[in-house]
Amino acid sequence: MPTIYGLSPYWFFLIPTLIIGFYGLRAFLGYRSVARDASADYRYRKENNTVPAGLSEAGYIAAFRRFHNPRGPLYVALTLAAILLLTPVAMLIIQFLLEQLYQVTGRSRVFEPGYLVWGFSIFFMMIASWALIAYLGARRFYRRAPGTFAQELEKEIEKEDKI
Repeated sequence: MPTIYGLSPYWFFLIPTLIIGFYGLRAFLGYRSVARDASADYRYRKENNTVPAGLSEAGYIAAFRRFHNPRGPLYVALTLAAILLLTPVAMLIIQFLLEQLYQVTGRSRVFEPGYLVWGFSIFFMMIASWALIAYLGARRFYRRAPGTFAQELEKEIEKEDKI
């Protein structure tokens, strides 16, 4: 692969991959830690009689994990991975759209490939595609956010009542 001013293009994939790995590892370790803490917290609350009536240990642990899991690092890793994987696809779509614009305008020199408008269009459309992917990741993060711990416990009690 050619180098650009002494930098190999592999660095442009390696650095985001390292960031994805860091956040993925952080999420994995956080999920494991919460899983260990859930049963200990249930035992503590059971000894002190603070577990809501009608809630089993499995239900309490499910609510505890849903509320306390470190979702942030997981969503950062997944969103950045989506950006990294969808960048080539976005680039192909952008180039196709710009080529169609060039053809529709009667092959106008203003929209000719390689010139200023072409370059700026690619630049700003790539940033817009990254922002769209980040927006969709953040939207999913907030839509799937748990309520308060009391609400999560109530959900588990309702689930157990239906069974």
